[in-house]
Amino acid sequence: MPHLAGLMVSRFLIGAALCLLAIIFIDGPVARLFSETVLHHHQRKYAISSQRLWVPLAVAAASFLFWGRKGLQSPAKRAIILGAVSGIAAFATNNLILKPFFGRRGIDYFLYYPADYGFFFFKGVWKDNFPSGHMAMIAAVVTITWREFPRARWLSAVVMVLAASLLLFGEWHFVSDLIAGALWGNLIALAVVALSERLTASPLSGAPGDDKH
Repeated sequence: MPHLAGLMVSRFLIGAALCLLAIIFIDGPVARLFSETVLHHHQRKYAISSQRLWVPLAVAAASFLFWGRKGLQSPAKRAIILGAVSGIAAFATNNLILKPFFGRRGIDYFLYYPADYGFFFFKGVWKDNFPSGHMAMIAAVVTITWREFPRARWLSAVVMVLAASLLLFGEWHFVSDLIAGALWGNLIALAVVALSERLTASPLSGAPGDDKH
């Protein structure tokens, strides 16, 4: 647990620094670049709505009620359960807590009213931009598959790159939105993994070791 806590803190600091750099130097130019394409106003149809992602995750998370703790012993079942729980938890906390806190307006607002654009802390709604709920959900699931299936990490990387590309091309999010969403999803997934390890650990597993101290 101390190692996991240190890992989460280091990733948070790195992610926060990357977000700040993206907000200052990258977000505006990239948003303007995609707004000047011939498909402007039509790109958003290429992104996947969060509702379509929710359904399979909810079904998979519900499987925990049937598999219980035994399901966490099987690698495949464990990945399904942890991925679903992580994805739902990341998306829900992101959209219900973080977005209202940061209150960042969308790309259209930035393009049409650049002088009034920015973060409006504590004045946001769940539909705002920062962090990306799509990216939080996907990153949480990918974090689980990355840990559980090392041989398929190339596929996890492809999924992340493809998702980020579609969200940028569709003008759904700024670059910093995606960084922050991916960071939040990763942190939530790591927390879920830590809780699952405590859940599956035997209550007596530490007893012999305690006698040595």
